[in-house]
Amino acid sequence: MKFIVKLFMIFGILCSQILVFAQFNTLTRTEINPKETLSEKQDIKKENNPIKKKQEKKQNIISKLFKAPTKADLKKEIDSLKTLMLQYSLSKIEEQNLNSIKNKDSLLQRFGKRGYSIENRIERPIKKFDLINEEEFISKISMPLSNRITITSPFGWRMHPIFGTSKMHNGIDLKAHYEDVHAVMDGYVTEAGWDSGGGGNYIKIRHSDSFVTSYMHLSEIYYRVGESVKAGFIIAKSGNSGNSTGSHLHFSVTENGKYISPIRFLNDLIKANNLLAKYYEANKSSFTP
Repeated sequence: MKFIVKLFMIFGILCSQILVFAQFNTLTRTEINPKETLSEKQDIKKENNPIKKKQEKKQNIISKLFKAPTKADLKKEIDSLKTLMLQYSLSKIEEQNLNSIKNKDSLLQRFGKRGYSIENRIERPIKKFDLINEEEFISKISMPLSNRITITSPFGWRMHPIFGTSKMHNGIDLKAHYEDVHAVMDGYVTEAGWDSGGGGNYIKIRHSDSFVTSYMHLSEIYYRVGESVKAGFIIAKSGNSGNSTGSHLHFSVTENGKYISPIRFLNDLIKANNLLAKYYEANKSSFTP
């Protein structure tokens, strides 16, 4: 204990000596300003008061040793800390919002070109597809009329019913009373309109490089030149236009520019169609899933 007391005494002596030597200042020559004489006199009076001088010295010593801040200083520091914390929190919130916007924009740029949004991509159900049914046979041919084919005038030389002379009949006349006319095979329309040679309203369809079918004495035409048709499409309606004694359908076929028997042509189509049907039926029976 004695040792500790001695240390405190030595520390007190050193502090008092430092304070005593700190009072001495260097002397500098100053010019006397007549306006400051009154203030200097007042300062001299204050310095002559020993009690006030001691109190001021004590306050200066305490403030120099400990530097204790006042309440106003503390309030200012607290306010500044609050403002800094508020600015920091606001900057964090703005940064998070900005990052979310950037991420959303980048995702939209990534997926927007494909025509769907992120929400749609997540919520869109997976589309299901039905298996392709290979068992169904789709015919590639059709008859010119839906009803039973009845020939009223055959292909070849005959006596013309109007002119009464022998004349080559380049097709066959089929019984049809304003009925739908079908394309016998796939193809495209090469001619359509009015036949000044007596055929009335007619339409021609090219099915390949070799075969062309013609349909005459029509009442209505549903396709124009250049349009494509499929086998079985309704291309016209039968009628009684042109040189005709009654409503019917004139059907003719050319192969490489020459007229051939339409009956033989249709029978060949039926035979080919039946062979294809048998082929599909055979594959159907041999297929085991």
